[in-house]
Amino acid sequence: MGTTQQKTPLRVLIIEDSEFDARILVNTLRQGGYQPAFQRVETAAALSAALKEQVWDIILSDYNMPNFSARDALKIVQESGLDLPFLIISGGIGEDVAVAAMKAGANDYLMKGNLARLAPAVERELREAEIRAARRRAEDALRESEQRYRLLWENSTDAVVLTDAAGLVQFANPAVEEIFGYKSNEVIGQSFGLLLVERVRGEYHEWLQRYLESESGRTRQQPAETIGRRKDGQEIFAEIGLTDIALQGS
Repeated sequence: MGTTQQKTPLRVLIIEDSEFDARILVNTLRQGGYQPAFQRVETAAALSAALKEQVWDIILSDYNMPNFSARDALKIVQESGLDLPFLIISGGIGEDVAVAAMKAGANDYLMKGNLARLAPAVERELREAEIRAARRRAEDALRESEQRYRLLWENSTDAVVLTDAAGLVQFANPAVEEIFGYKSNEVIGQSFGLLLVERVRGEYHEWLQRYLESESGRTRQQPAETIGRRKDGQEIFAEIGLTDIALQGS
């Protein structure tokens, strides 16, 4: 990032007992192309308050302070439920301690005497955090969509069954029992033809075959009139409409 380019705003929470060291970190970030808005905290209470009161992009933490440690700080951040990149910046701790900190959930470890890779590390962790956030948004949208379909499925007054390409029933909604008299577990694994009178089953299979072979007609298919059969043998008028559903993992 060149000095002529506009600097990227960055909300930095610094866990550090030295005001001087915190300023060095902020100046290093400025030189790296960021415009930091920062707050320095050095106790558990101050950290908890800062996490509640403001939105942060990243946390930079010293490892050992007189009244606090990066390990304790990391635990507080994790318990807050916030997905904040957590970088440890220390005057010098053993490699085994650094490895343990990374295993506990810290994203990176830098030495105070060598801050050349601070800005690149921050840039990388912000990018990773955005990827994780995008994945969570996609998963939330999928979950919401699945819940909507489940409600439609369960509350539909039409009988809705999900079959595989061979016509074997995989799922059946509550209306199937209401209309056909079969409980869900009685039709699962059975041929869809179970719900039709015997004399129209061949006709249905021909119609299904045409549907499966006709790519252009899959999405807009006129319902077919046929005769259904209840569990008690009673014949009922029925209309069958088919649609494709793509399931994850199938």
